[in-house]
Amino acid sequence: MENQLPGGPGQPTTSFRAGPRVSRGRTAPTRTRRPRWPVIIGLAFLSLLVVTVLGFFAVNATLDSQYTNKIEPGVSVSGLYIGEMSRDEAKTKILKSLEGYTQKPVVLSFQDKTWNPTLEQLGVTINMDDTLGKAADFNKAGFRVFKMLNPQGTNLPIEIMMDEAKLNGYLSDISDRIRLDAIEPTVKLDPEGKLVTTEGKIGFNVDYDSTLNALKKTLGSLTPTEENLLKVHDVAPVITQDEVESFKKALQPYLSGPVTVSYGGKTWTFDQKTIAAQLKLNINPDKKEPKHLGYTFDTTYFEKYLTDLGKTINQAAREGVVGWVNGKVGFVKPSQDGQFLSVPRTMDNLNQAFLGTDPEKRNTALWVDIKEPALSSKYPERLGKFEVIAEGVSQFAGSAPERATNIKVGAQHLSGAIIKPRTVFSFLDTIGDINEAAGYVTGFSIVADQTVPDVGGGICQVATTVFRAAFNAGLPILERNPHAYRVGWYEELGEPVGFDAAVYQPGVDFKFENNSDYYMAVTATVEGGKLYVRLLGNKIPGQTVKLISNGVSNIKDAPPDRTEVDPKLKPGEKKQYDTARKGLTTSITRVILIDGKEVKRTTFASVYQPWPNIYKVGPTPKPAPTPTPAPDSAKPAASPAPADNAKPAATPTPAPKTTPKA
Repeated sequence: MENQLPGGPGQPTTSFRAGPRVSRGRTAPTRTRRPRWPVIIGLAFLSLLVVTVLGFFAVNATLDSQYTNKIEPGVSVSGLYIGEMSRDEAKTKILKSLEGYTQKPVVLSFQDKTWNPTLEQLGVTINMDDTLGKAADFNKAGFRVFKMLNPQGTNLPIEIMMDEAKLNGYLSDISDRIRLDAIEPTVKLDPEGKLVTTEGKIGFNVDYDSTLNALKKTLGSLTPTEENLLKVHDVAPVITQDEVESFKKALQPYLSGPVTVSYGGKTWTFDQKTIAAQLKLNINPDKKEPKHLGYTFDTTYFEKYLTDLGKTINQAAREGVVGWVNGKVGFVKPSQDGQFLSVPRTMDNLNQAFLGTDPEKRNTALWVDIKEPALSSKYPERLGKFEVIAEGVSQFAGSAPERATNIKVGAQHLSGAIIKPRTVFSFLDTIGDINEAAGYVTGFSIVADQTVPDVGGGICQVATTVFRAAFNAGLPILERNPHAYRVGWYEELGEPVGFDAAVYQPGVDFKFENNSDYYMAVTATVEGGKLYVRLLGNKIPGQTVKLISNGVSNIKDAPPDRTEVDPKLKPGEKKQYDTARKGLTTSITRVILIDGKEVKRTTFASVYQPWPNIYKVGPTPKPAPTPTPAPDSAKPAASPAPADNAKPAATPTPAPKTTPKA
């Protein structure tokens, strides 16, 4: 059978099986006695310990009571022993030890001056309460017995309060009294341009930081001392003597004497006084600056001097004058080189001379730029060869004497003309004024639609001959004007119609260009009733010129004869002044070839207007007055019979050939 021990609700139960019951008898316990002496010993030890502790505290309290309101043993203040004293005793002892010190704590002296400031003047106040408080608090904790067995000591400083502003003020006052500023060296130029210097002098002043630190150290410990705590140091000039010597060395070249500049055998001298006057010394005794001495050299004076000097040296280049010398083209007046003073480059020369210490190196030259003219007589070969490059010819044999004279005079004014390279030849500018003063006489010229007497009549034949020479030379023709009507003089040698050039002063000109790089010359000669105009210069290799006549067109008959009254002729006299000519249009062409190959073709057109016969007659005579008949006359007057010697009107005589001036 199983028995169960009840458990709480929901709790497990323990089941076991019951075995056979056994009967057991009870036995009384036996007591063992323990010894008591360990307890007694323990109690005795505990009692002794209590007594000892109580005794320790009693003894400690007894010993500690001796130092109530007293400073612990071993305490000193600034080396003064105040241990085992009351605060009052310690205070009295400290104050006694400081007697005299407070009135004369430090000595400050320099040379014959001495200062003995009090602590108050130095801004120092002794804080006795804090000093004694720290002394009294030292080593208060702990058991007296242990402190006696292991004594400790300390040396406390006297607590002070320091008014640094007051201390600094006192020290600054002393510094102001003894300070001696350094004297800087001087550097200057005297009126004669010499450098004058004086040496600097050392000054002195309070070494403020060192003195202040010494005072703080001494006052902080209130340690009496007889040492002079005023530290004074030398104050050297900012500008050192070495710097002065170096500066003198840098300036010395400028002050080594005069400087001479020369050109073309002339010299100009700048003395030392003038040179020195352009130096500006800069002295700056600022410690922060790395350099304290400097200078500038102003060249304005010399630049202005050279600019003014250039006005006497500068000259423009002038070309040589080309003309005829012993029958050849050459320079009749030499050229002149241009020269111009270069101020910047001359200043470079001068600046080097100013720095020269050797007298020889203080001589220099003006820098003058030379400019040769385009045509310099130093190079006559540049004029060219002056060989005949072309010729023009025309015939005037049979001309009226006035016309022939004007042709010869015009040729004289033309001959010898020089044409510069790349310039334009003007016929009118070359021959000058056409007037009686130049040797011309009155001939006939075409003016408007009339042939009239005019000074220089016939000059067009000279212009025509120049045209032919320029045409044959292949030169560019810039201006050419045909005559108003066809003129026979220009066809005497079989020339084509239109190979002429008219001029009239002013306005109607003939011009061509010398398009070469060489000079040209013009010659004009009269030989056997012919005018020859030759152009001299450098021939163009392989050049030939062809003239082509393009025929005539638009032929127009001459207009009816024209009769004009000339009061200079006698009544009834009649002369022919111009011959009738047909009008026409024509042209000629110039072909320029190089080595047989055509390079340029130019056509010159001419339009000739028809021209009438022009006659001039004397004025008609006034009729004789009719007589008044007498009152008694009954018959009219008879007509007068013709005189026996009456002659018929003369046949007008033709005028000689005339050539227009233009």
